[in-house]
Amino acid sequence: MRLWLRLMACLAMLCSIPAAHAEPLEVMLGGERFYLEVVDDPASRRQGLMGREFLAPDEGMLFDFPSSTTPAIWMRNMLISLDLLFVDEQSRLVKVFTDVPPCDAPPCDIYRVERPIRFVIEVAAGTADRLGLESGMVLNLGRITRQPAPYQ
Repeated sequence: MRLWLRLMACLAMLCSIPAAHAEPLEVMLGGERFYLEVVDDPASRRQGLMGREFLAPDEGMLFDFPSSTTPAIWMRNMLISLDLLFVDEQSRLVKVFTDVPPCDAPPCDIYRVERPIRFVIEVAAGTADRLGLESGMVLNLGRITRQPAPYQ
């Protein structure tokens, strides 16, 4: 009976892990349409794309942080390489990290910028180069930039 209770507790915890918003955000990056899962709470940000084995060329994840945040991203438990796009409150691309590899075990490299930003976008490795994305560009993030991130 004790084992059964532990299994039920584990299942309850797994079911309570927040998922990305069900409807992806449609944005334009480098003139191409992308569908980004939006994560805007601490638990879903921690989960991110961990465990994913594949990311389509037109898909990604947008991490929406509270204003004045300087997030740190690492690739622990990732299975695929990604491009990381750090974007400020005005949708300006602040920094691009390309072909960021997964990290199997700590210590993992930490990716961050020295100034506050609002978003980090993760897309498949090679996307930033393919689209010619560079620091200073303004991205079209659609409806997401019209509302402040929830304070968490």
